[in-house]
Amino acid sequence: MTQHGSTSIDQQCSLIKESSNLLTNDQLKTSLDIIADELKKNKELNNAAIIQLIVNTISLRYTSDQIFSKAAVFDHQLFVIIRDYYFNLLCQWRRSGHLDEHSGQLFPQIALLFADLCCNTAEANVDTLKELVIHEPLIDELRKCLSEIATNGKHLKDKTIEAIDYSIRAVHYLEKGRVQIQNIPIVAGLLENIVKCVCSSYFINMFKKIGGLEKLDEAQTFLLDTCTDVISWHDAGFYNQTHVAVRTALLSMFTSWFQNYITCSQKLSKSAIKIIGQLCITLIGGNAREDDIFPEPIRKDYCKLIDQLFSMLSSTIESRTLNDSIIALQRVLTQSLYSLTMTNDLRTYIKSKRMIPLLLKLTDFADETMQFNVYRILAVILTEDDIKTLANPSKIANIFLRFLTSLIDDSSMKPRFHNLLRSLKILTQHDQIKEELTKQDVLPLLLRCSTESKFDPVKARLPALEILLALTFNAEAADQLKRNAQFLSNLKTLATSSSEKSLQRVAEGLLWKLEEEETAMTKPDLSTTTNFTTKAYHIMLSYSHSDKDLCYHIYDRLVQDQFRVWLDRDQMHGQTMTAMANAIENSEFVFVCMSDTYKQSAYCQSEAHYAFERRCHLIPLIIKQNYRPDGWLGILASGKIYVDFPKLGFEIAYERIKSEMARFRTPSNALPLPTHSSPNSTPAIGELIKATVQGSARGEQSASRNYPPCINQWTNDDVRLFLTNENFGSLLPVLGNMNGRLLHEAYRKCKTYWDLMFQTFKSEVAADDQQKMLSIDTYIRFLAEIEKYVPDDKTQSSERVSKMCILL
Repeated sequence: MTQHGSTSIDQQCSLIKESSNLLTNDQLKTSLDIIADELKKNKELNNAAIIQLIVNTISLRYTSDQIFSKAAVFDHQLFVIIRDYYFNLLCQWRRSGHLDEHSGQLFPQIALLFADLCCNTAEANVDTLKELVIHEPLIDELRKCLSEIATNGKHLKDKTIEAIDYSIRAVHYLEKGRVQIQNIPIVAGLLENIVKCVCSSYFINMFKKIGGLEKLDEAQTFLLDTCTDVISWHDAGFYNQTHVAVRTALLSMFTSWFQNYITCSQKLSKSAIKIIGQLCITLIGGNAREDDIFPEPIRKDYCKLIDQLFSMLSSTIESRTLNDSIIALQRVLTQSLYSLTMTNDLRTYIKSKRMIPLLLKLTDFADETMQFNVYRILAVILTEDDIKTLANPSKIANIFLRFLTSLIDDSSMKPRFHNLLRSLKILTQHDQIKEELTKQDVLPLLLRCSTESKFDPVKARLPALEILLALTFNAEAADQLKRNAQFLSNLKTLATSSSEKSLQRVAEGLLWKLEEEETAMTKPDLSTTTNFTTKAYHIMLSYSHSDKDLCYHIYDRLVQDQFRVWLDRDQMHGQTMTAMANAIENSEFVFVCMSDTYKQSAYCQSEAHYAFERRCHLIPLIIKQNYRPDGWLGILASGKIYVDFPKLGFEIAYERIKSEMARFRTPSNALPLPTHSSPNSTPAIGELIKATVQGSARGEQSASRNYPPCINQWTNDDVRLFLTNENFGSLLPVLGNMNGRLLHEAYRKCKTYWDLMFQTFKSEVAADDQQKMLSIDTYIRFLAEIEKYVPDDKTQSSERVSKMCILL
């Protein structure tokens, strides 16, 4: 009986191996049926030699021509028999730490077979393989094994640990890019134990010796390579917990170790470079949120790591050595640096390092992956002026478009695809990029990302829609979207029935921009008519939700002082953009709370743009330290005095706001002021604003007596007197030789090319005296002060009247 069964299995295995493409699916299934029946009839055949023969046969045909994958036979009972045989070997090995020679060879072979089956498997086979591999008793035994490794280092000296390595790889290949599998409780529990292994002292001791190792042994491969790879690709909801655990255990150790290799990167082996890259992703957190704030010791280590990555990148370029190892290292360094741009806090630090010239050098290298990493970094740190003068908008757009095309249908690369959309969303704050993306026909890809149900609603559809919202500020892109009836219908469905509030919000924003904004712009401003002299609100606060803490503080103080303030505290839904428009139309002042995240937000741009077009009284507030607006936000805020909260402190800045409000008011259009103040407000707000208005008017009248009321009438002496009297002496070398008409022309240039003219003035001041520096505050005050004497462009008479003339 035994001999007959063994011979029958030998025959079927030979038939499978030798028939090549002549074997039909039905014949393959028949052979598998015969083998499985023989194994079930005669338990003595379930030995290492027979199982090894079967495993070798399947492995040979799977790797050579994928016949098993094409036949979709992974649900066959034979694979369950092999899986259960492996489970028994695993239990025996974990408990005794010993297997006989034949079983010791078979143990990793079965694990490798399942890893091969799960690697790059067709989507049609995923569910079947999930039932086979994500088997609760098997996963539970693996989890216990990992716990022993993390706790006492058990099994790390046994080469047979490669069987555990392949088993973890099999699960990893199945869950990679598939959040629904990652969220299975037993799989999540397995990850928890993998994290414990990476955070263990055994991992740290191994890692510290990795620098020059060309080849890793079985234990090193498992701990340093496989475990970090699993964590770095994990994309489920509990990712942040994993990231916090790893950075707490390893970040300080890693930065201390890394310091030793900054100037001698050539000593790092290819194996070390690969693992450094994977560990960096687990340390940094590829899914960090925009507004994440780190504990100060962690932040210091992250800043130290940024400095180290920058220094090592510099050294690789300066060495002028370019081989495969250096290219691999540059890929890792740029990928790691990109991951550190995920939060606004660290992004601000990266901007301060002035690394744009270095990164632009790397874009000249032929390696596309490195170029992609570099452009993702540049996407979040470039200013409008940088893009105009340093970078190539066409090339940047092309790189993103090519990677979007290659990643959009690759399920195994979902985290990279999601991060690409995240970077592209930030990049589209720049008008030049909007134009190039539209020219290069990115809209069809973005429409796919935003409408097809296969894409993650939060990580793919939402950013794609937000990118489309940003692109509506480009006339050509907006026109294409307006003519896409199917897209508009999809937006209306999202706006009314989506369970994701964030999707509802962006759908409403797009519908507003594409269908409603143009009509809203034509509505008359009722506050200018004789029948309506008051508005519902004194102030509307336009802000990014990332800056909510300070903005809520401002709001609370204004309400305490009895101002009527409109603020979207809860990011409301249901006609959101309509509510925003109504608030702007019915507010006397709009406070624009400026920051990086404000400028990057298409929602905020929509608010600010509408307020600007409605000719509202805009008061720009700087919310983040050292922030200076550029691009569309810089244009919108040009010529206005910024109220810098971080620089001035809250109390002084708050008083400056009230002064700015007073500067805009005149007795004929002022709203009824609060009738009494809070106990902490002295004097009453109404009296304070009234006094400020009167004082401002008196100051303007007094100043006007020194030179003609219209700038075009000024002589060279008037210009010099103005600059001296108003404390703009630093500008005398730049403007002191002009008459009024030339100064008026310079003012026009400043209004049109705000940032460029500031840099020009600044350079000329420094050229005259290196000890002098033109501050942005002086420049802004100069534009605001000169504006009082500039002819009003709305006046149609041949002899235009300045604002100062009107006051007189």
